[in-house]
Amino acid sequence: MQKMLKRTKIVATIGPATETEEVIGQLIDAGMNVARFNTKHGTPEWHRERVQRVRKVAAEKGLPVAVLLDLQGPEIRVDLRDGQAFSVRDGEEVFFTFNKQSTEEKVIFIPENVVDTLQIGNFVLLDDGACEFEIVKKEDDFLMAKALGDFEVKTRKTMNTPGIVIDMPSLIDPDRVQLDGAVETGVDFVGLSFVRDKEDIKILRDELDKRGLKDTSIVAKIENQSALDNLDEIINASDAVMVARGDLAVEVPFEQLAFWQKLIITKCRLAGKPVITATQMLKSMVESPRPTRAEVSDVANAVYDSTDAVMLSEETTIGKFPVKAVETQAKIAAFNEEYETSYLDEWEDETDPSLVAHAAVYLMQNEENSIDSVVCLTETGNTVNLLTRFRPKVDVHALTSNELTYRKLALNYGVIPHIVEFAGGKIEEPNAMVEILKEKGIVKSGETVLVIYGTIWKTPGLTNSLSIVHVK
Repeated sequence: MQKMLKRTKIVATIGPATETEEVIGQLIDAGMNVARFNTKHGTPEWHRERVQRVRKVAAEKGLPVAVLLDLQGPEIRVDLRDGQAFSVRDGEEVFFTFNKQSTEEKVIFIPENVVDTLQIGNFVLLDDGACEFEIVKKEDDFLMAKALGDFEVKTRKTMNTPGIVIDMPSLIDPDRVQLDGAVETGVDFVGLSFVRDKEDIKILRDELDKRGLKDTSIVAKIENQSALDNLDEIINASDAVMVARGDLAVEVPFEQLAFWQKLIITKCRLAGKPVITATQMLKSMVESPRPTRAEVSDVANAVYDSTDAVMLSEETTIGKFPVKAVETQAKIAAFNEEYETSYLDEWEDETDPSLVAHAAVYLMQNEENSIDSVVCLTETGNTVNLLTRFRPKVDVHALTSNELTYRKLALNYGVIPHIVEFAGGKIEEPNAMVEILKEKGIVKSGETVLVIYGTIWKTPGLTNSLSIVHVK
């Protein structure tokens, strides 16, 4: 029987350091459950070929590995004259403009609508907050800003405007090109950057539908104030959520970041939506074989917050120790999960699957039952989502005949997905079903198994039954 060494899942970003089949296999062995592809870098052809490699290696290992295509979204990147970086001193003034004919010595080129929107007294941050400016003067075609510190300004770095909403489309043309490129291989999740409200989710869902990708799940990335203001509707409209702490940490005061992380994770659990905690979790391992103490605490804290998954970015795209970074996250998660106490006393839905999931948790918490594992039959994964939000301390074996559901459930905390086939029709005898699972090695003799199922196999929405079975 496949036994889970950790219940928290790991999302690892594929890049130059990890693009070969050999290293992809090593990442899976180390604990990668979801392979992320960042479309800010690479062509659709590059991503398509690497997605195929992930699919091939995962199939050879007989393990579910989901694919997350992370769209760039409408981020603002600055341009410099001839791409040349320059240094500024505290209090020095620089110009922000859309006029490429500007003759100012230290000038930063930005879109016209950004110049139009910003006002005197607003703050501008570049390069994930490494450069901070305050707008001190505004004219029709430029902004004058005062540097708040000594730093170097580099070209093509991101620009953030904390507290100021810039009118920009939710998807840009390169995003649509990447979606076109995903049609051939298919992807399990699509990440939507800089989500502001549920309408952004709808726009992406419509684009997926147009391409025959309607069953692909949407991961809403929470990384600006608008998303926080509309958090509940975004969670409800999406299929999963990412706490994207890179941009979020410069959009809100940094002292608030841990608060928002905990709140987002809790709200996702209440709604039964998987949640990923991301950005710079083990960044020092880009260069070092060991994480810092603060990074170890950061990963552990996400586990204690009850996140479904933790993510690696530069650590596995360009890092010197990508496999070790995954192993490190896995070790931290596996140890701390045993001491995490997760309470969830409220839930938002009263559907049959939700009530069945809650009843299952009650049975697991009753020590007299001594449940060793859970087996849940699912077609869409919905019942599993509702169950695992309670973070059970035993393995949850999700049985499905749907390949897409099989891979998607790789993101859920504590879930071991399996592809199985049962005869169609009514399921009347869970003991007979468990015997089949024993033959497949999913359960074993002597175990006490909690089985969650519906009376009709492969029919979504009919999960309504629980049985405790002692495997002979």
